[in-house]
Amino acid sequence: MRQKEKYQMNEKKQSVKTADASGRGTDIAFKVSTPGRLHPYSEASINAANHIMRDIEGQTQGEYLVKFEKAFKEYSGAKHAYAVDNCTNALHLAAALCRLEAGDEVIIPAYTFCATAIPFGKVGAKIIWSDIDKDTWVVDPKDIERKITPRTRAIVVVHLLGMPVDMPAVLKIAEKYNLRVVEDCAQAPGSTINGRHVGTFGDFGCFSWHGAKNFTTLGEGGFITVRKYDDAKLVPGLRHNGTRGFEGERERYWVPAMSSVDIDIDGIWPNNFCIGEAQCAVGIEELKYLDEVNDTLIAQAEKIHSIMADTPEITFAKVPDGYRHINHQFIMHFEGTGNGKTRDDLLDIMVNEYKTKCIVQYYPLYRYPLFQKLGFGNQDCPVLEEWWDNSFSFPWWAGMDDEPIDYLTSSLKSAVAELKKE
Repeated sequence: MRQKEKYQMNEKKQSVKTADASGRGTDIAFKVSTPGRLHPYSEASINAANHIMRDIEGQTQGEYLVKFEKAFKEYSGAKHAYAVDNCTNALHLAAALCRLEAGDEVIIPAYTFCATAIPFGKVGAKIIWSDIDKDTWVVDPKDIERKITPRTRAIVVVHLLGMPVDMPAVLKIAEKYNLRVVEDCAQAPGSTINGRHVGTFGDFGCFSWHGAKNFTTLGEGGFITVRKYDDAKLVPGLRHNGTRGFEGERERYWVPAMSSVDIDIDGIWPNNFCIGEAQCAVGIEELKYLDEVNDTLIAQAEKIHSIMADTPEITFAKVPDGYRHINHQFIMHFEGTGNGKTRDDLLDIMVNEYKTKCIVQYYPLYRYPLFQKLGFGNQDCPVLEEWWDNSFSFPWWAGMDDEPIDYLTSSLKSAVAELKKE
């Protein structure tokens, strides 16, 4: 087990804007906020990185890449898995492998990080936003099917915050309409449905090892899992500038040149999405602790659920039977107090009075200027519209001890009680 770093409450002042700050930054000494660094590396990971730096000649595309890909396939049960430099570029590969043409429609959740949608917009696809399920707060398969047209070519699902999407339902829809399925698993490594890992249901699964995730490869990194061999065999070239060996035998190894460069999919330029050997070496070691980290986050969430059970004004996502929700982030919904008070009234108290740095995760993507200016500001997501305006997140990291959890929950109960009195 890794050594847990002790979190010090009331450690840092941060300049933030609050409702009573007259538009200027106000220094608040937050008693609880998410640490800037979430991961204490194991000694094995540190030694592995040092080994690459000191002893290994090739720093990329070497033996540790092969070992990391093998380890992740064994962990996840994926048929094919390739390490890349980040999840966004894994999604770029998935978009390329879907062989989309300009005007093809792709159904994408409106509630997710922007990187889910950008790669599909960049290949010229028309983005159709899908709504969330009222209970699980991830994409609703029924809404996906409602938005399918003759131009639909692919479905993108996001196992947001670690909550698995109803993949059996999604796969039935995809089979019915002959659609490709891309799973964005950036926040869900280790999430499962009846023991089967997310990222192994659809045609492609895209994972993130960013520093804010449940495990990281020195701050950045990712994976793409691929179900079919005919797609998988194209990934190495698309990932590494189209490079490969020349065909046939060569009498002289230097003739005609070091290596060949070719195209894998007509009309699709290759990229450099490679990950370094040091990151792969660290990933091999950190992967051994992923289930432990996830178990810790699940236990923390269950503790908060239990403490808040007598406060019906605060609700949580419902986890279906057989689903493993790894709680990458901890989101709640404020149901109101019957007197017109809103989430923002609640957070004003949590921030200004109790000095807890609660946040709001992600705008619905159609509300961002980026998507509005590119023609994707329209929406038909009534559940998300109602739900989002009253959602918020606690500060969150694996290994929170009783002190911050008890302070956060007692503060939240007190804040709700204050609003009920007004």
